[in-house]
Amino acid sequence: MEDSKADFTMTFRQLSEITEDELKKLHISEEFWALQDLGKHELFSEWVTMYLLRLNHNKGDCDSKRRKRMTTVNPRYILRNWMAESAVQKANLNDFSEVHLLQQILQHPFQRQQAAEKEGYSLRPPAWAKDLKVSCSS
Repeated sequence: MEDSKADFTMTFRQLSEITEDELKKLHISEEFWALQDLGKHELFSEWVTMYLLRLNHNKGDCDSKRRKRMTTVNPRYILRNWMAESAVQKANLNDFSEVHLLQQILQHPFQRQQAAEKEGYSLRPPAWAKDLKVSCSS
């Protein structure tokens, strides 16, 4: 993950959502963009093989249990610099709608939320945010 500069949060979340069968086939849809990025690494298929072997050691476990367990500890939404910047820009214009939306969504970061999906909060960061730097004093 470090070599490919993977998005750690979304890689683990998407690993929580993808099925074992999809992994076995190395069939990774666009929905799992962070895993697709990781899949570009030359050792990805070997890592998947080791991961699937590890899962087989969990006696009495099944894919649905694994995915449910993993989605309870790997958030789908976290506050990202681009989200904060967007909310701050709107707030500077006296529009606090995105601030309120983020407050609502981040109260339940593990649950898929229609409003968050509509805003693209689980998608790859937008191109305009590539070099964005937000600090505590921003």
